[in-house]
Amino acid sequence: MQLTQHTDFGLRLLIVLARRGGEPIALPAFASEQGLSYNHVAKVAQGLARAGFVTTLRGRNGGVALARPAAEMTVGEVVRALEPGMRLADCAGCALRFDCATSGYLGEALAAFMAVLDRTSLADAAREVPTAFTLPSPGAGLGERGATAP
Repeated sequence: MQLTQHTDFGLRLLIVLARRGGEPIALPAFASEQGLSYNHVAKVAQGLARAGFVTTLRGRNGGVALARPAAEMTVGEVVRALEPGMRLADCAGCALRFDCATSGYLGEALAAFMAVLDRTSLADAAREVPTAFTLPSPGAGLGERGATAP
């Protein structure tokens, strides 16, 4: 499952806002800090405002702020708002759609994915934790054929 860039940027913005403890952020500053396109960030912020996750502030000290406490928002509700019609595969045009069980399995997998996001608050997602995230090296998981020890 891969979320769209739009949702990625929206989650980033909400996490930064949650970490700021209610202090608003100017969108140009956020876009610059994250190395993102300001125009794309502005569209994401509009969507978040329409969905009720952020409030927009005009003027010299304007920007966006969380519309409610981060502990009261779930990552699942944000993803649903920013990914309308989300599904793992488009079975409607598939020639196998009338005699294939895969769509049921994919629906179950998506429900499990969303269940995890539904029990994760924005405050949980915003917690700063040290990570050891690294991309797998080429050949990783190939067993004896080409894999090297880390």
